[in-house]
Amino acid sequence: MGVAHGRHLQKCSALHRGLSDRPDPADPFSHGHHAVRVTPSTCSEPELITDLTAVTATALAARLAAGDLTSEALVTACFAAIKAQGDDAIFIILTEETALAAARESDARRKAGQLLSHWDGIPVAWKDLVDIPGTPTTAASAVYEHATPPARGAVIYENCTKAGLICIGKTNLSEFAYSGLGLNPHFGNPVNPHSGDDPLAPGGSSAGSAVAVAASLVPLAIGTDTAGSVRVPASFCGITGFKSSQRHYDRTGIFPLSESLDSVGSFAHSVEDIVTFDAILRGQTPQEIPTGSTKKPDLVVPTNVVMDGLEPEVAACFSHALEKLENAGYAITRRAFPIFDDVVALFAKHGTLTVAEAATLHKDLLAGPDADKMDQRVRERIGTATQFSAQDYIQLQWARARLERAVAADLGQDILVFPTVAITAPSIAALEADNDYFIQTNLLALRNTMLGNYLGMPGVSIPAGHAKNGTPIGVLFSMANSDDLKLLNHCHTIERSLVD
Repeated sequence: MGVAHGRHLQKCSALHRGLSDRPDPADPFSHGHHAVRVTPSTCSEPELITDLTAVTATALAARLAAGDLTSEALVTACFAAIKAQGDDAIFIILTEETALAAARESDARRKAGQLLSHWDGIPVAWKDLVDIPGTPTTAASAVYEHATPPARGAVIYENCTKAGLICIGKTNLSEFAYSGLGLNPHFGNPVNPHSGDDPLAPGGSSAGSAVAVAASLVPLAIGTDTAGSVRVPASFCGITGFKSSQRHYDRTGIFPLSESLDSVGSFAHSVEDIVTFDAILRGQTPQEIPTGSTKKPDLVVPTNVVMDGLEPEVAACFSHALEKLENAGYAITRRAFPIFDDVVALFAKHGTLTVAEAATLHKDLLAGPDADKMDQRVRERIGTATQFSAQDYIQLQWARARLERAVAADLGQDILVFPTVAITAPSIAALEADNDYFIQTNLLALRNTMLGNYLGMPGVSIPAGHAKNGTPIGVLFSMANSDDLKLLNHCHTIERSLVD
């Protein structure tokens, strides 16, 4: 089926050529080894120079439509970039042969005027929780590394296939999606592309998907988010990440962590890309994004919980982002948001739904001989649910329904705004060396984002700046449950205000 594990890549296609290892000072999109150029060839298809560095799917689709780029050349460039990157921990599975075949089919449809969508031929990476025919769904666990491939793909995958999008491969994650830092002792740790000499954590659990987009290996990637698993890595890696409301997408065919909290999310270089991607994932035809007529929403900055203990550079970057938004005409209110205090108190008293549901899901695995194959930290964290009672679970679910209604009543059409993560990306070596530090850092990384999962809120993390060492910092925008489309449309405009 053209499948190769990320650590055992297939030999590069004959179309692979023209890697650029150094930035071109005359090219504003060339930032070093992530730049991939496909030079003109003698074949009849138009294949002008392309540079994948931070190029949006929207821009690539325009080039495909203009006829100066083929899907085959684009997909080839993606695999060339993956090989040049040299980080075998980003992907668990690469589908090079099937991707190139799909690209040729897309090019043939384009010639015949039979496109499946205007994004026909655009490549996508998928978190390895999503069922894709011909590939095992490993959940980044040694337990399922050789699982039987599913006969059918997940609904969101099939919707993308019907639109002509092309699967590049399946990305690495924290085992069973159970960490906000992105480390994986079996398949390796994807390295944050913004690392210096000390490799930094990418954030998790959707680590490979975030790194694949941030390193410009693909323009789009799918993740999932149960407590922050899209928004945290989006912030750490300096890209745009969207976490949907839980019922916004059909989750059939996606390996679960917590049925009550799991949601699908996506990574891209712009909100515009995510708006189009969102429609395709839902099986809809993308529409024009409203411009000009939409009234600016009021922004609410909570002064409690999410602003506690921020790293100084995160606080400074967030303050600067608010200044930009105020200068762009947004009304900003800074006030307490008591619902956050209620959630913190509930978690302290009853625990979290994630622990209870993950322990139930993996009960047989934890009690069986394959438990030793699990990441020890994941096994221990799931094991803490032995003290979880049915009464705790019911109290959390009852309170959740009440607080979701309270959020809608409090916010109306306003948007909550606060730092996506209280910290910048930590050192991988430090996390691996000290288990207590790992636990504390994981909790702090997820503290702000997990509130949105419990309260059913869609969220978009948008890059807002960098710390002095170059690590990115994101700002999170969230609305009440099911206001996904409103939030995306607003964030499309907000994003422009945050660009320097």
